Amino acid sequence: MGKIKQVYQSNVDLKTFRLSTSARVFFALGDFGYNFMYYWLSTYLTIYYTDTIGIPAATVSIMMLVIRIFDALNDPFIGSLADRTNTRWGRYRPWFIVGSIAMATFIVLIFAADSNWSYSVRMAWMWIIYILLTVASTCSNMPYGALGSCITPDSEDRAKAAELRMMFCNVASMITVIIAVPLMRTFSPDGTATHQTGYFWAVLITCVLGLPTMIISGVKTKEVVTPPPTQDRIPIKLQMKSLLSNRPVVILIFGQFILGCVIYGRAAMLSYYWKYNAGNDGFATTYGIISLVAAIIGTGWLGGVIFNKLQHKGRTSAILNFITGAAYIIMYFTTAPSLLFWILTFIGSMSFYAYMGMHFGTIGDAVDYGELVSGVRCDGFLSSFVSVANKAGCAIMPAIGIAVLGALDYVADGTQNGQVLIAINCFISLIPGIISIINGILYMFYPISTEKHKEILAELIRRREA
Repeated sequence: MGKIKQVYQSNVDLKTFRLSTSARVFFALGDFGYNFMYYWLSTYLTIYYTDTIGIPAATVSIMMLVIRIFDALNDPFIGSLADRTNTRWGRYRPWFIVGSIAMATFIVLIFAADSNWSYSVRMAWMWIIYILLTVASTCSNMPYGALGSCITPDSEDRAKAAELRMMFCNVASMITVIIAVPLMRTFSPDGTATHQTGYFWAVLITCVLGLPTMIISGVKTKEVVTPPPTQDRIPIKLQMKSLLSNRPVVILIFGQFILGCVIYGRAAMLSYYWKYNAGNDGFATTYGIISLVAAIIGTGWLGGVIFNKLQHKGRTSAILNFITGAAYIIMYFTTAPSLLFWILTFIGSMSFYAYMGMHFGTIGDAVDYGELVSGVRCDGFLSSFVSVANKAGCAIMPAIGIAVLGALDYVADGTQNGQVLIAINCFISLIPGIISIINGILYMFYPISTEKHKEILAELIRRREA
C-alpha cells in the first residue's frame, strides 16, 4: 500500500464544528446534478434500446447484469484509490469533479445510438459506451458518497445534510420525469416520445444544465473530517476489519441493495407502465409532479419529525420502509389514473424519499464506527461497498424485470398480452412493497442511536488528542 502524507488538513474543532446552511446546499447540489442526468438511465435506457434502437429485451437484460458485475469489482478498487489520494483539494473532490464530467459525456453518448446502424454496430456501441459510463459514474458517485462522512463529524448535522441532499436528489429526478416527455416530443421529427432524435436532444440539454451543479458542488464542498494524524498507511487487514467487524455498515449494505432494487426497479418499469398499462406515457409528467411535492415534504419534514422523536436513524428508517411497503402493496389493486393510485403514489414517494435521506445520513456514523473498531479511517472503501450494493440492486431488479417481460412474449412497441401487463404492475407495486417491508425489519437491528454516536465520536476525538 502506498504511504499517505497528510498534506491536506482542515484544522477545525471536531467537537464543535457544524455545517452552515450554504455548505449543506453546496454539498446537496452534487446529488441534484447527478440525478438530474442519471435518471435518464434508470427510467428510459431500457425502453430506448428495446423500442427505439431495436435491441431485444433479453440482450439488454444480459448487458445490464454483466456490466454491473464488472462495476461491483470496480467500486472497491476506486474507493481504495480515493482513500489513498492526497491533494490540496482533499481526497475525494478531485475524483468527483473529473468523474462527473466524464459521466455527463457518456450519458449523452449512450443515447446517441442510431437505429439505422447495423445490428453489430448498435450492439458494440451499447456495450462499450455503457462500460465506460459505469466506470465514470463510479468515479463520480462513490467519492461523493464518501464526502458525506467527511463534511461534518456531527451525527445530527449529517442527517440534516443527507436530508437536504435527498431532497435535491429527488427534486432533480422528478424534474427530469416532468420535462422528459415534453422535451422528447419537442425535438422529435414525428412529435412522439419514442424517436431517437428526441431522446438525444432531450438528454443533451439535461446534461448541459446538470453538469455545472456538480462542478460547483465539488469546488465548494470542504473535507473537514480527515484520517487520524497517525494514519500513514491503510493495511488491507485493517481495511477489511473496518468492514467485516462493522455491523452498522453490513446492515447499510443490505439496505442499500434493497433501496436500489426499489427505486431503479420501479423506475425502469414505470415507462412501460405508462405506455402499456395506463395507455398514456404523458402520465409520467403527472407522476413526476406528485412525487416532487412528496419528496420535498418527505425529506424536508416527515423524516425529521420521526427522527426527532426517536433519536435513532435505524428505527426511523424502519418505520418509513413500513409505510412505503404498505402504500406500494395496496397500489397493486388499482391503476392510473385513478385517484387512489395518485394518493398512494404521494404516500409511497413521501415515505420512501424520507427514508433515503435518513439512510444516507447513517453512512458517516458507520464510517466512524469502522474507525473505532479498526483504528483506520477509510471512508471511500466502506462507501464503495454501500455503492456496490446500490448498483447491484439497480442492475438486478431492472434486469429481472426486462427478462420476465421477454419470457412472457413482450412485443416492442406493440400490443401486450395480459401476463405482460400483470408483470409490469407487479414490478411497480407488489414486489417493491414486499422488499420494502423486509428492509424495514432489517433496520430494526441498526445499533447506533444519536447518544451512541456521541460516545463513538468522543472516543475518536480522544484518540486524536492523545
